[in-house]
Amino acid sequence: MKFRVLLSNLKKQLDEVAGIAGTAPNKEDITQNILINVSENSLNLKATNYNIELKTIIPLDDVESDGEITVNANKLRDTLSNLDINSVVSITLDEDKNVLVISDGNTSFEIRTRSSIDFPSFELEDIEQEITIKQCLLKSIIDSSVFCVSNEDFRDYLKGIRFELNGSKLEIFTSDGHRMAILETQLSAQNSTAGSFGAIITKKCAAQLSKILNDSGESEVVLKFTKNAVRTSCNNFSLASKLINCGYPNVRTVIPKSIDTTISIPRVTFNKLIQQVSVLSSKRVNGVSFSFGNGKVDLRSENSEHEVATASLALPDAQTPIEISLNGQYVRDVLNVIKTDNVLFCFSQPMLNVLIKSDASDNSELKASYIISKVVV
Repeated sequence: MKFRVLLSNLKKQLDEVAGIAGTAPNKEDITQNILINVSENSLNLKATNYNIELKTIIPLDDVESDGEITVNANKLRDTLSNLDINSVVSITLDEDKNVLVISDGNTSFEIRTRSSIDFPSFELEDIEQEITIKQCLLKSIIDSSVFCVSNEDFRDYLKGIRFELNGSKLEIFTSDGHRMAILETQLSAQNSTAGSFGAIITKKCAAQLSKILNDSGESEVVLKFTKNAVRTSCNNFSLASKLINCGYPNVRTVIPKSIDTTISIPRVTFNKLIQQVSVLSSKRVNGVSFSFGNGKVDLRSENSEHEVATASLALPDAQTPIEISLNGQYVRDVLNVIKTDNVLFCFSQPMLNVLIKSDASDNSELKASYIISKVVV
């Protein structure tokens, strides 16, 4: 195997693929490596950690010989990252020494290789459901919900993004047990299903998918669901990932059926005040108390040393007295993903949580709302 490639044509795709490899605890596990295959004037890279697999194809103009080998992902990435991005790199497999020789003409590296025979691959399964969706919309769905996914190891259903397709309506849910994102969009008729379909994709899969999607493109991507995995291809990447196979509770029961009070709040200003007041909040729960009423909201935080921070913001809608304590960072996470100038804080009795969503001027094809449970400060 021997070929030359402009490093700028390789680096981004290599970085993404290398990010999948190297997560197995055993340093000698072959998934620490990237599979490199050169054939038909194309460079094919593949990495996996057994739960997720990422492949990419890079066209080549200068190939002397084909071949296939694996090499440590981190070493390959680190080696190439130290070369001039505009240089032409020669990559040669020395089968006698079992090394991959990398050179830009001035500097040369020899990296130990390993046979590709034992490199794992996802088994092909029958497709049970396909969802066709615009890339920009899917990226928006992920970026607007993944922050609510739990990082803890309990309750598997909290560790991913739930996709539910009913007819042509797609609903998305994420939660960590203290907050929840509820998203909804209407897909084209080609996605319509007679029954309902549900699947939970992992947080790692969602995060990787967001990286390879085009956030401004109108082109479509197809999510292909099997019984145990999801597959998709876009922008010269192919991604496959195991699903989280477990029951999913009826989270719709958490959504308030009626709203007693709705308050419109300037998003950017409110976000800044919460950030300021949170400086002296208890680090355990990051609690901030919100007191609405008399045309304003008062913010207050206090820590275990009885240090206090307060702020106030005039709100014409805030006439009904409401007091609630919330995790300040949770509120800010929501305010950071909503794009409208104003947000709506919606309250219902009993006062167990707040529902936050964009104001009525948001005409986006993706409807999003968020529920944050109150905390005891």
